[in-house]
Amino acid sequence: MAEAVAKITGKQMGAVEDLVAVVHCARSIRKDYQKYDYVGYGLCSGANLAYAGPTDCQYGCVGFGECAMVCPFHAITLVNHFPSIDENLCVGCGTCVNTCPKHLITLVPKAARVVVRCSSKDPGKVTHQICEVGCIHCMSCVRACPAEAVALVDGVIRIDHHKCMAYGPQCNDACVKACFVAHAIQPHCRSPLFQKEESHEPTPQEALAL
Repeated sequence: MAEAVAKITGKQMGAVEDLVAVVHCARSIRKDYQKYDYVGYGLCSGANLAYAGPTDCQYGCVGFGECAMVCPFHAITLVNHFPSIDENLCVGCGTCVNTCPKHLITLVPKAARVVVRCSSKDPGKVTHQICEVGCIHCMSCVRACPAEAVALVDGVIRIDHHKCMAYGPQCNDACVKACFVAHAIQPHCRSPLFQKEESHEPTPQEALAL
């Protein structure tokens, strides 16, 4: 597409970074998330108007698949009422990003090494009571990152992927290992669903957050 535009405009095509959509939510491994029976149009934007939708986490995926409905490349399918993104089909057009009423989907570089799988802004104790894999804002990942690529931005952990990729794999996934209680930070891989690993005892920082 970029090459075609360059030919039409007569301008030289610059470097284009491959982007893919990522869902920043870990509800895919949960089964007990429904807080009420929703009766209405099966659209996330509509359900979100009723107490942030039928899911117990006010920041979590509503699960009606409006993102999948609008994807022009059919790159999103629902698996147990949760969007699964096929990176082979996703072209990073951003249609799903603009559609999600909770802004849970962003575009990240296809070469991104890690992603955050939670968007909760609740205090750690509240989040952990609702979702055992939700971010508890203990800041362990921020302290562990040698590239200073992880930060708390507007109440949510964000990753500067360009800083992360520039530093390279020599950090040995420090942020992922630091988040070993909630597992809210995951390696970016083709498997679209959140994978929970073995739990460990919380660190002092995580214990304070809980």
